[in-house]
Amino acid sequence: MGCSEVSGSIISIKTICVSLVLVSCIMTLGCTMTPGGSEGPIPVTSLPAATTSPVPAPTLQPTQSTGDIQLAGNVYALSSDPLRGIDTITFSLGLPAHGSAVDLTRTEIVFSAQDNDPVTLVRGTRDSTSIFTTTIGGNAVTALLPGDEVDISFRVKPVSGGATVNIEVRPPGGAALPISRTVPAMILSMNVL
Repeated sequence: MGCSEVSGSIISIKTICVSLVLVSCIMTLGCTMTPGGSEGPIPVTSLPAATTSPVPAPTLQPTQSTGDIQLAGNVYALSSDPLRGIDTITFSLGLPAHGSAVDLTRTEIVFSAQDNDPVTLVRGTRDSTSIFTTTIGGNAVTALLPGDEVDISFRVKPVSGGATVNIEVRPPGGAALPISRTVPAMILSMNVL
């Protein structure tokens, strides 16, 4: 094989990978979005009369998070040089319609990889191994609202194939979302963890 054939094969593989990501994003949005239009009034049901109970029911403070933040889809690892390892992590977080809004400017992500110390990342807009970005449809956002999904992306020091990576999303005042994955042994420019 000549250099131009190998280069053409790499470009074809990258094009296929990018196409698969776009198709999966479109399918995810199409499956999770509610149809537009008027759906009429929402029926209201009345509750039965309250009775006293010997055990008081637990109450939540209005600002307390109930741990509704969830992983929405796959976790992807990108590599600018597959021989060195993965160097970018990207995934989507969702919040159900009944959840409370999450302030992404106060959210932290702790990333650790096998044999590396944990790194705490904060939300920002520049490309760095200490900052993560938050976007919806390519536009930067600072809050995750009920029913929305936000794309999270951040750079990491190269992580080799076969290593375990741990990601912990820590929203302010709420329960952390732990994510643990293994980097594939054979690293491509785009990998599903």
